[in-house]
This record gives sequence, C-alpha cells and structure tokens, in this order.
Amino acid sequence: MNIVMPRLGESVEEGTVIRWLKQVGDPIERDESVVEITTDKIDTDIPAIAGGVLSEIRVAEGTTVAIGEVIGVIDTGDEEDAESTGTEAEGQPERAGEEPETIEADELTPAAADGGDGGPLKRRRSERFYSPLVLRIAREERIDMATLEALEGTGKGGRVTRDDLLTYLERRASRIPEPAAEQEDDSEYVSVSRPAGTEEARVVTMDTLRKAIARHMVLSKEVSPHVTSVSEVDMTHVVRFRDEARERFQQKTGIKLTLTPFFITAIVDALQANPMLNATMDGDRVLQWKHVNMGLAVGLEKGVVVPVIRHADEMDFAEIAGAAHDLAKRAHDRKLSPDDLKGSTFTLTNPGMWDTLFGTPIINQPEAGIIATGSVKKQVVVQADDSLAIRSMMFMSLSFDHRFIDGLNAARFIRDITRGLESFDTSRVGV
Repeated sequence: MNIVMPRLGESVEEGTVIRWLKQVGDPIERDESVVEITTDKIDTDIPAIAGGVLSEIRVAEGTTVAIGEVIGVIDTGDEEDAESTGTEAEGQPERAGEEPETIEADELTPAAADGGDGGPLKRRRSERFYSPLVLRIAREERIDMATLEALEGTGKGGRVTRDDLLTYLERRASRIPEPAAEQEDDSEYVSVSRPAGTEEARVVTMDTLRKAIARHMVLSKEVSPHVTSVSEVDMTHVVRFRDEARERFQQKTGIKLTLTPFFITAIVDALQANPMLNATMDGDRVLQWKHVNMGLAVGLEKGVVVPVIRHADEMDFAEIAGAAHDLAKRAHDRKLSPDDLKGSTFTLTNPGMWDTLFGTPIINQPEAGIIATGSVKKQVVVQADDSLAIRSMMFMSLSFDHRFIDGLNAARFIRDITRGLESFDTSRVGV
C-alpha cells in the first residue's frame, strides 16, 4: 500500500515531509499516524488506512514533493493491495512509471532578447516540469524562464521545488552568493561578519509555516496602508458576569467561559452595523460580504494560524463559544484542515492573554481590518461624577486598510464594539 502526499486544499500543490513517525520495519496499525507533513497552509499527520509494516521510505525528511507522489510503502501482506494512504491528485505528473508532461510556463518576465525591463511578456515552452505553485511564485517575483531553468532543483529528477525558489529569492534579496561546496558548515554555530567584527550565530532555518507567515505579512504591508486606532474599554461588567457565571456555563456546555466569545459577539454585532468593515478589496471594487466569517488568530509554537468561524452572524453566544473552543483546540492538536483556514472576512487576535497591553496587528489580507484585544487590568478610574473607582480596563486596537476605510468609519466601528462590551446583554449567554 502506497503512502502518497495528500492534497490538503484546492490551492495546495506541494507538501514537505517533516518527520517520519515510523521507521522501516516498524509495525503499523490501522489509523495510526505514519508521517508528519507540512504545506504552506498547515501541518498534519498522515494515518495508515490499513495495518502492516512500513517496508519503504522513499522521501527523506525535509524534502518537498508534488501532491500525489508516493513517499513510502506499507506492506499489508496482501499482494493485490493497491490502495494508497493519502489522497492522490488526479493527473499529477511525476508519478511512478510516468513521464512528466510538458508544462507551458508563460508570462514570467520580459525576455532578455527584447531589451529587459518593461518589455512584453513572452510565452516559452519548457520540457522541465514546474508545479503550478512554482510558476505562480515565479510570475509574482518576476523570475524569467532562463533563470528558472538555470536553478538547481532538489526535487525528484532535479525538479525545482517551492523551497528551491524561495531560497533563490532570499539570496537574490540579500545578494548572498551561492556557497561553495567546500565552504559548507554543518556546525550549529557559524561565524558571521559584522561591522564591529566577527561573531558566532546559531543558524535557525525557517520552516514552511514560518516562510508562509513571513510572505503573508510582507504582502499585507505592501498592499494595504495600515492605520491603527485604539480604544479603552471598561470590561468590569463583562468580567464580573464571567466570574459569576463561569461554573454554570461550564456545567451547561462543557466549555470554560472565557472573554473570547464576548469579544467575537461584540465584533459581529458591530460588523453588522458597519458592513463596510466586513469587506475585501477586489481591484477597484469593494466586496461587502453577506455573512461574517470570523477569523480567530491562534498562537502556536511554530507560528500563528487563523481558523475561521463561518457564519458567526447566525450563531448565538454558546455556539460562538463552542466554535472558538473547538478551533483553538484542534489548532493546538494539529487537527485543522486547510478548509478551516479559508474564507475569513474579519479577524480577531488576542495578545492580551499573554499580558500584552495592546498591539498594532497586521491586517489578514484581503480583509478590511483586524481587532487586537489587550490584557484586562484593574485600574483606578475617574468616573463621570469625578469619583474614583477600581475598574477592569482594557485597550483595544483596530488596524484598518486606509484605501477604502476612512478614520470616521473605523472610529464608529471600534466605538460600537466598545459600547457592545461595556453594556453587554448577559441574557445572551443563556445561563
């Protein structure tokens, strides 16, 4: 039984083997995880669909291969067993016994023969296979076919992988020459020249998820003119109710009552009152979405993922709390699917849970904005009658895309969230 690189989403064309959880000769039970893989969207384990013995590992750890490629073999004891663990992609080239098809790589950069920069984009055919993902990155980064074909590939048969292309782009950006073979250093620390002298540095290679996050953050800053507004929220009413209702809510739902569903509920209400914030920009058009698909930033050791609560506008408080709990748990258990990470229309991030006072978050493209909630701290506050009181206060910040969201729209939106939290209707909690 073949173990193949599965397709984990419509836009996913490649995957990287992170770690083999079994070694050749190890027995494997049905549904037991065999190998850990990663794409530019998510990490996951591949389980065996039948028991047996791992008889072959074809792809080494750290190697990126195309969707549908066989990465290992399980001996089930049945010679006629032709099933595969994972999901093969229909029509995927470079499978065993198949020749790679001729891929037409067009519209990359102006051909050198036409005078270089700014010239017409030329169509050119290549006998070398390039995945759609590699071609897309090449188009976006203006890499011509001559350069692409000159790259040394580390994939099967010398194929250029996404990581090969990203390595080339990093070296091009920093103007670091290709290292000579005799200069390679496998030690944990290497000498690095600085203006003040030579120092030792530990080299940490960015993994696939970290690279994807880096590209996404740089893209967001390049695309959107970011503006951040900050509001101070009196959370005393919500905090007192949460503390008083926590045990009842957990007995009724089995879920710990946190501040997150209060934040999400107030944001959803404000988005419905301010639909221009529940929108994305598409060229010279602004698309205002009918439903609120709330992205919830979840911090993991390897990076941040943003699973989505779909149609949050149609959920009651308990349903929102349950959905947020489920997504966060599955994110930490590495059981999210790529579909869980798609389609958000607005995002909430909560750095306050790590005692951060407030943040200026980067917009999760192509959304209009993102809310960051800071830590809730008790403070002495001067009230309207000039008396002093101890209140639970929180800073809340909104980063928004100033291309199509003005300061007035943003101010009204963050004001509505503030009011929604300060006067939260606790009967909506249902306990």
